[in-house]
Amino acid sequence: MELKRIRCFIEVARLKSFSKAAKVLYLSQTAVSQQIATLEEMMSVRLFDRDRKEVKLTIAGETFLLEAKRLVRLYDNAILKTQAYAQGVDGVIKLGFFSMLDRDVMSNVIAHFHSKYPRTQISIVQCSYEDMKNNILNNTIDLGFCFYLDSIELNQLKIYEQLPKLCVNTKHPLASKSLITPEDIIGETIISYYKNVEQQEVYESHHDEGNPGLEFNRSFLLENMDDAVMLVSTNVGITFLPEIENFVNPNKIVFIDQNVEEVPFEVKAYWKKNTNNPSLSKLIDTIKEELIN
Repeated sequence: MELKRIRCFIEVARLKSFSKAAKVLYLSQTAVSQQIATLEEMMSVRLFDRDRKEVKLTIAGETFLLEAKRLVRLYDNAILKTQAYAQGVDGVIKLGFFSMLDRDVMSNVIAHFHSKYPRTQISIVQCSYEDMKNNILNNTIDLGFCFYLDSIELNQLKIYEQLPKLCVNTKHPLASKSLITPEDIIGETIISYYKNVEQQEVYESHHDEGNPGLEFNRSFLLENMDDAVMLVSTNVGITFLPEIENFVNPNKIVFIDQNVEEVPFEVKAYWKKNTNNPSLSKLIDTIKEELIN
């Protein structure tokens, strides 16, 4: 019963409307209002500010929303794991990927792990940078792959490091070159990643912004290299990336050696400390065998 009320609360917060939430939940508006009123009475707080035009979360409501979503995820994951084990699965592991580079690095490892442990269920999701750490800490995913996460609650393992190449469209004038020098890219529009502060700090180490010959495109706010590759494929600009083998179209994208940037790209695996999941331990061992040893 408590979970039903929490789901009602999440839907009202998402839709900013009691009537819309009622339709999604196949309940009457009165029933939804009663569920929210009961929650507010139980906690002695007001979760929503209501008027005729809209419904807004209070500060208390915003705080509760974060925890409510976490509780629902934990409940749903517990159901999925229980059902998987009941169907004869030996283990369950949930993986989160941030970019195509992470997937490119891990694709063969996952294939090898699956062939070795075919009865382990592998769940794969795409995570934004902002969600990656929270998803690991909230047990929504067991193992996340990203360039950098900062938390004393997480273990980390560097699984990949490579110097970037220049990524250009096959129709770009630079596509025929075998080596890119600083003089080659003077006046070129370079696509970079600056959607949040953490990324800006990391990616600035990949670019010499004090070089007056480099022009960085601020027309796009990008979170990961998938979006940069998409823009390069339409010939909007060029970018510095490690060479990706499995997820780019070689008819549209080419990677060229360069001596402009010397800071390597990294991929790290992150998992919660003191996690007791035998499947996670097996996968980490497989990663070490395939990519590190």
